Amino acid sequence: MKTYTMKLECEGEMDCPKEVVMWNYYDHEHLVGTHFTYYKKARVLAERDDWALVYRSGNMPIFGIPISGMGLQFMEGNVMKTFHKDSIGFLLEQETHFFDLPNDRSKVKVIYKINVPKFMKLFEPLFQNMFKSWFKNVWAEDAPMRLRRWKVYKLGFKDFKGIDYINKKLSKPAKISYPKYEFTPPIPVFSDIKQPEGMERPFASSVQLGYND
Repeated sequence: MKTYTMKLECEGEMDCPKEVVMWNYYDHEHLVGTHFTYYKKARVLAERDDWALVYRSGNMPIFGIPISGMGLQFMEGNVMKTFHKDSIGFLLEQETHFFDLPNDRSKVKVIYKINVPKFMKLFEPLFQNMFKSWFKNVWAEDAPMRLRRWKVYKLGFKDFKGIDYINKKLSKPAKISYPKYEFTPPIPVFSDIKQPEGMERPFASSVQLGYND
């Protein structure tokens, strides 16, 4: 059967280094928190260095249809490649390109591709609208976390340790030096996301955690 490749490119800029954005893409725990309207459960099936095999279940963008699938992601230089097979049977191929911009800013370009039977070419506008909406919404949801992480990093924040001068109840130093942000996957976790039960949305409704449905 002849096939056709549906394709869409989306871009966004962020006021933080590209390495912070890379960290965000590898922080699997935030799927059921930050993106709770899309994801209900996540489980890291296997992870090593910069590759991860992750099971996700949730709702299809726009339609809200329950869907689940597995995705493999890994880095090739400054490009993250992802292959996601959903429960419907389609294989989504995604390339996420990370670029440096001046003044500790960054740009991201995401390329979505999916091979379908040629007769389904007429659904390409629907595919593009769905993933444009997806990119726009999750980009907006991720932005506060990325910017917050960059802000506290510049104050000396370290994962699971906090900020040293605050821990010691000292005044903020007049000048704080910090090294270049390094992206070193896999991301350390203390949740059950790597266990057989995986990680689910902790609450149906919680103002504190940003849930409101």
